[in-house]
Amino acid sequence: MKEIESWQNGKYIPNSEIGTKLWDGHYFFGWAVFDAFRTYGHSFHMLDCHLDRFYQSAKMTSINIPLNKQELKEKIYEVAKHNKQFFPKDEEFRFMVFASPGYFKIYDDMGKPEPILTINVTTCSRYAKHIYPYLKTGYTGLISTQMQIPSRFLDPKIKSCSRLHYGIAENEAKTYGEWVQPILLDEHGFITESSGSNFGFFKDGQICLPRDNNILRGCTMQFVEQTVFGNLDVVKDNWEPYDVINADFAFFTSTFLGLVPCYEIIYRNRKYKLNKNKKLIEEMIKKYGNVLGLDVNKQWKDWYERK
Repeated sequence: MKEIESWQNGKYIPNSEIGTKLWDGHYFFGWAVFDAFRTYGHSFHMLDCHLDRFYQSAKMTSINIPLNKQELKEKIYEVAKHNKQFFPKDEEFRFMVFASPGYFKIYDDMGKPEPILTINVTTCSRYAKHIYPYLKTGYTGLISTQMQIPSRFLDPKIKSCSRLHYGIAENEAKTYGEWVQPILLDEHGFITESSGSNFGFFKDGQICLPRDNNILRGCTMQFVEQTVFGNLDVVKDNWEPYDVINADFAFFTSTFLGLVPCYEIIYRNRKYKLNKNKKLIEEMIKKYGNVLGLDVNKQWKDWYERK
């Protein structure tokens, strides 16, 4: 085996060849669900949370996953073992699982339409050059002109592949710089989330988070709430750009990145510094690593310098 192989409907396929057919629902409509998770110290982090969300997303989109949760979990461990040679002691797995309803006979009458289940795996270290430089300096957040889709139209609690609005917001953010992450507002002008991360901020001694209705309910944000915030008050409410601009600092959370500070906000082409109380966010990041049992930033630094 010369390269990492992913699994799709019972077959191992090299990552360079994995994909979906033109008339698959995933490709044609974005009609697919997915979830992503990774290892820390070669141990899967919050795997049950991610798989529960995966099956809930499939249920809400009428996609039949051909394996039950336990079978899928066993298959994930099998895929990890299958690719073990590519993951030395200092490497970590990044997994993504996808499910689509399969081909549409109205467009393609070749074969029998059936759900397509894919388990993709790759190395975490390959992303170090895009991530490590900003873990210490912090990201900049852009309150984008592209807005979040209301849950009554397409529920963001479903982790679906219908993500054009996130892509538009991401593209707008990148016109300001590689380190800039979008922050989408809902239809009423309230803060929701980023294109691939949850968002929060610290103000007046409180951790301020958006309400759960128009965001993806992030597994990592739940983990941080339970283990990192400690005795800090957590308030979930409808927050406006005004509240963020006047915060001490902000942060993003995601499965892949963990907990990343945000010390600057761009809103209506103006930049606002959020660099008060930096010691607290640094302590939170350190505590996050302690709970995981490793220095996450050092791990990214080692990969970055190795590359």
